[in-house]
Amino acid sequence: MSDKKIIVIKTGGKAASEKSAMATLFKEIKELKNKYNFVFVHGGGAEVTRVSKVFGLEAVFKDGIRLTTPEEMEIVDMVLSGRMNKEIVRLANSCGLASVGLSGSDAMLFTGTPQAEAAEKSLTGKITNVNPIILDLLIKNDYLPVVSSTSMTEDGIALNINADEAALEVASALKADKLFFISDIEGVMKDNCVINILSEKKAEEEIASGIISGGMIPKVKSSISALKKGVGAIIIGEYLKNGDLLASLEAKKGTSIILG
Repeated sequence: MSDKKIIVIKTGGKAASEKSAMATLFKEIKELKNKYNFVFVHGGGAEVTRVSKVFGLEAVFKDGIRLTTPEEMEIVDMVLSGRMNKEIVRLANSCGLASVGLSGSDAMLFTGTPQAEAAEKSLTGKITNVNPIILDLLIKNDYLPVVSSTSMTEDGIALNINADEAALEVASALKADKLFFISDIEGVMKDNCVINILSEKKAEEEIASGIISGGMIPKVKSSISALKKGVGAIIIGEYLKNGDLLASLEAKKGTSIILG
């Protein structure tokens, strides 16, 4: 394994949906490859929902969790690990990054079990094991792994995994220096300003005060759990232009969640 620090990037928001923004991100990743190794994780729930409707399937959610039927799982595989993953790989390669697309099923990178809290027969899963050997191999040979969040049970049943969870578990297994969640928000906000550094103690205070609320609560709590497993810092922020990646990694942009 290279002695360069590992950065895991989970993309969402405009950076994921706009090809020009993604290309700019990949070009900046290439510029920073002499200093860091990168792993790229993506989901694509909105596109799965759109394509499901084309086939007459409506997305169903329970307590915020998508209930993935066997019929919809076929679409999840087709969209995430098929078209979207290959589009991202092609774009990364065209930007000069030698890239390889894979899913959680490949070399059993991450495996899981159906979420009991979702529903019986739902193929929405939760990760129970991560085996990062395939990522180590790709990183060692200077490839950019592009990972979709579909996976499987240990006995071969397909699973739909939340991409945030996949990124957190992969980053933890790799003991990544940083995990950057790219979204459409500047970071965790307080009084219309970005909280630049958010320690575990400060996070608990802001959750109690209501500053951190809604869907940001589980994201911050999951981030703190990943920090305790060895991830150096979790960054939440947006990517709009060249330079935003380095600024975020240096805690000059977005919110950096740390233990101390």
